[in-house]
Amino acid sequence: MATSLFTSSAALSQATAQTTAPGLSSTQITLLERLVISATRQAKRLLEVPQTITVVTQEDIEKRVVRDMQDLVRYEPGVSVDRTTSITNPWGQLNSFSIRGMGGNRVLMMVDGSRIQERITDGSRDFIDTWNLQAVELVRGPNSVLWGADALGGTVAMRTRDPADLLDGQDKNWALEVRTAFDSFDNSWRKQVTGAYDFGAVQVLGSFGHISSEEAKLTKGDPNGGIWNSCTRPAYIRCNELFPADTSAYNALVKVVATPNDDHKITLTGEFFDRNTLIQQIWDSSSTQGAPTATTYNSTGYPRTLDMERYRLAIEHDWQVGASWLDSVKWNLSYSPQRRITESTSYRTYSNRTQTVYQLRDYGENFLEADLQLVSSFTAGPTFHTLTYGFDGDYTQTNYEGRNETWSSLTNGTTIALNQGFSFPKTQTVRADFYIQDEIKLLDDRLTITPGLRWANYRITPDGTYAGLAGYTPQPVSSSELIKKLSLQYQLNEAFSIYAAYGEGFKMPNAQQLFQSSSGIGNFGFVNLVPNQNLQPESVRNYEVGLRGEFEQGWFSVSGFYSKYSNFIRGLQIAPGAVLLPSGDWSMYWSDNVEAVDLYGIEVGAEYELYENIFASANLTWQRGTQQVSSGTATTPFDGAVPLTAVLGLRYEMPEHGLEFELLTTLAAGPTERASANAFKPDGYALLDGYVTWKPTENVEVNFGVQNIFDTRYFPNTLTGYANTAAANVAAQNPLEGQVGPGRTFKLGTTVRF
Repeated sequence: MATSLFTSSAALSQATAQTTAPGLSSTQITLLERLVISATRQAKRLLEVPQTITVVTQEDIEKRVVRDMQDLVRYEPGVSVDRTTSITNPWGQLNSFSIRGMGGNRVLMMVDGSRIQERITDGSRDFIDTWNLQAVELVRGPNSVLWGADALGGTVAMRTRDPADLLDGQDKNWALEVRTAFDSFDNSWRKQVTGAYDFGAVQVLGSFGHISSEEAKLTKGDPNGGIWNSCTRPAYIRCNELFPADTSAYNALVKVVATPNDDHKITLTGEFFDRNTLIQQIWDSSSTQGAPTATTYNSTGYPRTLDMERYRLAIEHDWQVGASWLDSVKWNLSYSPQRRITESTSYRTYSNRTQTVYQLRDYGENFLEADLQLVSSFTAGPTFHTLTYGFDGDYTQTNYEGRNETWSSLTNGTTIALNQGFSFPKTQTVRADFYIQDEIKLLDDRLTITPGLRWANYRITPDGTYAGLAGYTPQPVSSSELIKKLSLQYQLNEAFSIYAAYGEGFKMPNAQQLFQSSSGIGNFGFVNLVPNQNLQPESVRNYEVGLRGEFEQGWFSVSGFYSKYSNFIRGLQIAPGAVLLPSGDWSMYWSDNVEAVDLYGIEVGAEYELYENIFASANLTWQRGTQQVSSGTATTPFDGAVPLTAVLGLRYEMPEHGLEFELLTTLAAGPTERASANAFKPDGYALLDGYVTWKPTENVEVNFGVQNIFDTRYFPNTLTGYANTAAANVAAQNPLEGQVGPGRTFKLGTTVRF
């Protein structure tokens, strides 16, 4: 699924920018009107879109020395990314974006329109390097008609940089940029070189970067376990510490943009991302600290690696047809193989033998995607229509390999066990969708009505050779759905507009949820994971209204939404026929459809120029929700709803001196209710961050930042899934203190342009 998310930031700025000050030569700064593409598949001003969308630009990423995708949304209330810190998944990795309380695979992630692979039970979607991004559009709520059925909770649409981003404004036909950065949170160092060359009808961009980092520093964590008041770990790895880690990541981007004439633009893209993390798990929770026996062991070493790989090759053609019945055609083909691979080697000493246990968990998705978009505009009576329609489909090969190899000194031999972990068969998924949207303008363009439809078709076919549990034979699963949307936007006067929108979302179960079939899980290896091929697709109906205002010195947007989700899929639920084992586990687990969620909330955004070159900004969200496990059962609070959170900013620009100062404060209320009476509810908190940008010359930029200036101890108010009290093994393996927010963090970045 890849299409028109190619427009360069330079082109977007030129499309609507007023007389913006060039570099340092003028003191007159104006509010740049940001454009979005993800809402309508065409570039539109942000305030003209009947949906709540925010944009993080490359300039924001550079000035705030953004570290990763969690840092990317630090100032976006209602959007978050959580970090995994349990001993079973110890790499400190980021999981996925959460938008309006919906996370994991319910948020569609795209890079230039190409999908990011899904997260499975022991997985992650952190395949992104922020430094190659031109802009990130955060779409709140379902966006399925134009971008696919998986956009259930929202969409994160990322655009990579174009040659024009470096070349525009140059008095020569080449440009070179060298960037470096340091972040004290994980002692990460970044180095990146990006160059572009203009051959006339062809422009080329090339970029290569490297990141090295260590484990995150939880400086505000309590080594003794905090409110759990229990840390049964050894003294050399306390409950506020992550295992020693060494991370090395490489990224590369190559783009060739050919414009043989004004009507055609052809873009070839190659992208590469590879991040490897090696940890030394200096404490194995399954080992004993005393003398080993024939059944308990001492751990003499436990190195574990995580490798995240993403490649992408794409070709895109934009043709401005200019015919009476057809304005433009855009088509795209892309191929993107992605993998998450973990390997571990445990060295164990028993009283009568030694063992070496090697574990491999290899999950990957290979995407072959195609997109065709056509635009036709015409007049019909008093109305003007812009029709966007086309085809969006892909073929995806999903692979999972779980393998254990155990060598024993007693036999001097190795035993191999296949289909380990959260294993499931290889699958082939075919998605073929057709969409149409009609933007209708009338009443002298004051009223815009936009209906849209998408006919979504899925078929998931498992590999019949998979040797899963006896009695379970995977069968193909298919589904089709007509997805609908309707929006109305009315311009009250030159300053104010109102809108109302209805949208639907639809998401098929993934291969793991449908077909997982493996044994040997649990504390003593007696638990089976069984498939559930009767899972129903998840769905949502979303209603949204909003009021917006635009003025010479600022803007505001206020919106309210109500979302009704049904057929939620929950993983690791007790399966029918399961029995309770002496270990406390049940004998069988599966995924099921039992949950319904109602979610509502308010979102506010604003920016205003208080005085010449002094800007104030505000972003706010407040959400409430309920969930019901099944019809007739009690309704409980929905833990994913985000409590009242506001980000207030003050920015002062001194272009005549090449200086910019920014203060940002986050004010977050703690949750007042949870589904479980024993659930941990974080307290409210206030954070203050500060940034300084200095441009001593046109070609040199230095960015410095301090996050959490007052070194406040806090837990994110979006944190869920932890209890007020915990058993000793839980407190040791997944301590609450691992989720404490970062303390005072220093950032420094430099950019030199030639």
